[in-house]
Amino acid sequence: MGKNRFIKITVVIVLIASIAFLFTFFLHKDKKIPKLVVGIVVDQMAYDFIPRYWDKYSENGFKRLIKYGFFCKNTKLVHFPSYTAPGHSSIYTGSVPSVNGIVGNDWFDKKKEKVVYCTDDDTCHTIGSFSNEGNMSPSSLLSPTITDQLALTNNYKSKIIGIALKDRGAIFPAGHIGSSAYWYDETSKKWISSSYYMNKLPYWVEEFNNKNLPDKYLSRPWYTFLPIESYSESTNDDNEFEEVYKGEERPVFPHNLPELKYKDMHLFRTTPFGNSITKDFAVDAIKNENLGKNEFTDFLCISFSSTDYVGHKFGPNSIETEDTYLRVDLDIAEILEYLDNNIGLQNYLVFLTADHGVCSNPEYLKRNGYSAGTFFTKVILDSVNTYLERTYNKNNLALYFFNQQIYLNDELIKENGLNSNDIAKNTAFYIKNGIEGIENVWTSEDLKNGISNEYYFRYFKNGYYEERCGDVFVNFKQYWIEDKIKGAEHGGPYSYDIHIPLIWYGCGINKGESSEPVEMIDIAPTLSKLLNIPYPKDCLGKPIKEIINK
Repeated sequence: MGKNRFIKITVVIVLIASIAFLFTFFLHKDKKIPKLVVGIVVDQMAYDFIPRYWDKYSENGFKRLIKYGFFCKNTKLVHFPSYTAPGHSSIYTGSVPSVNGIVGNDWFDKKKEKVVYCTDDDTCHTIGSFSNEGNMSPSSLLSPTITDQLALTNNYKSKIIGIALKDRGAIFPAGHIGSSAYWYDETSKKWISSSYYMNKLPYWVEEFNNKNLPDKYLSRPWYTFLPIESYSESTNDDNEFEEVYKGEERPVFPHNLPELKYKDMHLFRTTPFGNSITKDFAVDAIKNENLGKNEFTDFLCISFSSTDYVGHKFGPNSIETEDTYLRVDLDIAEILEYLDNNIGLQNYLVFLTADHGVCSNPEYLKRNGYSAGTFFTKVILDSVNTYLERTYNKNNLALYFFNQQIYLNDELIKENGLNSNDIAKNTAFYIKNGIEGIENVWTSEDLKNGISNEYYFRYFKNGYYEERCGDVFVNFKQYWIEDKIKGAEHGGPYSYDIHIPLIWYGCGINKGESSEPVEMIDIAPTLSKLLNIPYPKDCLGKPIKEIINK
């Protein structure tokens, strides 16, 4: 193609794009833009928790959002694994792990021969305590977020803050150029940050930490919010399917938190009061950072992490989990009340969703007639290596089994002149036919080539990023979970793990509901339309038409 022709075509493309942008701008120029967006992610909130506890929720939390907002009832993840970090990253980038690179909470690094945590960054240090819990950043996230896009659009004038007990629940939503992100340090019992964002905690965070709220929340036993006999949606309080707190003999109410706090440093996060302190901190952030009072739209990202911690320990059928949801409902109601009184309903936009759902305890499911089971990673790795040793006469050809992926020993394979693709294919065949509880097995070559008519293939392909993933991917059958005898787990591509709530409320949102299919990655482009800004660069989702076509 000649240079002049190339220039002419480029000019035409630019003109078309400019006309399209101007058309969109004038079409939406009179549309009300919220002064504050509040994104709420309830960690491990399966869709089922909405109808299951509906009659017991207050009128001012989930019910208010659903009755007066817009409820997307058929929202699902489209990636594997269904974990916290991939979920938060997909919500805020509008992309999937195969693009944004967040393939798990951790992944195995073959070069380093160790597991790498998703937000670890040795170039950063903790701000707010003497621990290493702040050596974190979003550097492993390869795609920009909707919050990044907002900041870029107005030359970094928006305040963007991420808040969660979990660092990954705060860092990835705040994006690469967020104003700040805060998470809870269990060793110091304080909210901390990273030198990636600041050199010193703001005065209001120091003041909040000085209140010693964790000790105050743990100063009284955890009794059920309602009379315990009314928790008919849950199993009996005393059962063998739940874990116990350190220092307890049985997993039953009341939980004596004042006594247990000396025996378990992780106690606070595994109570509903971890959500309550998150709410307290979020309200303080709105107040002290003057969010929603600035010239440009601000964005507050809140993730309630304790629903996940409680769910893992006690399972989704427990009274503890039900009580935790009744309490987080009240926490959300408090946030909405504060927004009403200080920002005004016409000035704020809330969306509420989840990063993933949860599977019930397999022993509980088997007791109730389901085909379920537990797979143990070490047992599978040993079994695969035994098979490969018989086949190739070499030890330890499989290096690691993590995130339901076999990582082969590339160095050993190369030294012995073996073919890694052949080994991967043979490993997949063995797992599929020689190990119990298997639904599908794919090699990395299968995922790269994109060839399969199997239903769940899409989820695994969307979760495959070559530099961070293994060589063989294993999809276990429904109701099979990893290394878990008591409590509960998540991670698979099944409805209990991927069907999540999505509710829109506030500025520019008409009330209603829809059962039309919606994907997690549609949240970011929908926000782009509501804020009248471009999509994040790697966004794969599409705007939800029921939200934007008003």
